[in-house]
Amino acid sequence: MSNKFFTSKFFYILTSVFFAIVLFFNANATAIRNGGDTTSGSVYTATISNVPIDLKYDSNKYFVSTTTSVVTVHLSGYTRLQIANETNEDTRNFYLSVDLTNAKEGTGVYPIRVEQLPSGVKAEITPTSAEITIEKKATKEFEVTPKIDPTQIPTGFKISSIDLSDEKVKVTAGEESMNKIQAIEADLPDDVTLLENYSGRISLRAVDSKGTTLPAQISPATVRMDIKVDKLSKTVPIKAKLTGTLDSSLSSMKTSLSTSDAKIYGQKADLDKISELTASVDMTGIKTEKKIQVSLRQSGLTVDPKTVEVTLTPVKKN
Repeated sequence: MSNKFFTSKFFYILTSVFFAIVLFFNANATAIRNGGDTTSGSVYTATISNVPIDLKYDSNKYFVSTTTSVVTVHLSGYTRLQIANETNEDTRNFYLSVDLTNAKEGTGVYPIRVEQLPSGVKAEITPTSAEITIEKKATKEFEVTPKIDPTQIPTGFKISSIDLSDEKVKVTAGEESMNKIQAIEADLPDDVTLLENYSGRISLRAVDSKGTTLPAQISPATVRMDIKVDKLSKTVPIKAKLTGTLDSSLSSMKTSLSTSDAKIYGQKADLDKISELTASVDMTGIKTEKKIQVSLRQSGLTVDPKTVEVTLTPVKKN
């Protein structure tokens, strides 16, 4: 009787139902676990800096300016590939925008919106709004003014000529800002010292009477600046001079210089007074070979190089 039950059709049906129920609950348990993982730990994040903002407005009629042209975007989502795609500028779907189509002239604070963000991806932006000034558009031609800080011209040098690739440029700005523009300046970069002739491209900026930069579109945005420099110079020897006290265990102190000559620049009267430069080194307490950087300053003159390395080599008593 028992063997007939296990081989009966009813037994096979009952067994099939049992395994179907087991598989059903197992599948649901797996789905619940996966869902739990998604909400508890499998969230991918990325932070993108300097994401530009698209300003939507009538560019034929208005000129807009803002101090917030880029923002930081924090992305999060459950798919690594989606986050990677949105992080990459070449594969990115979303963009940031500010809708100014119905905005009035003047300065106001407007919300920054995230557009075309893929489903399953969240975005938080910092900041969330931008202060924007809307003005009627104006265009005018200006002459370019080269600007060089006096500290960039060393003593003994003078500028003989400055040539610009474009002496006049077209400036587009708001009407109110345009009335404040005093000049279009080509500022020599801060890291340039005119020890020799200079040639390079310079960015232009619009400034008011106080030198404050004003919002404007300048075409072209850069010009080539060629500067010719006149200079008086001569080459003089460098001499090492020992100061301080020689250690009692030593008989003498030898010196050697990394370079034996220097070039000095200045007015002729000042150059005529100099026949050599002195690199003074204190030898007090020195018992082993030592290298010391010494400044080569000279009042009223520019010196090249500015420093020299002096090597002190002690000579012990016999």
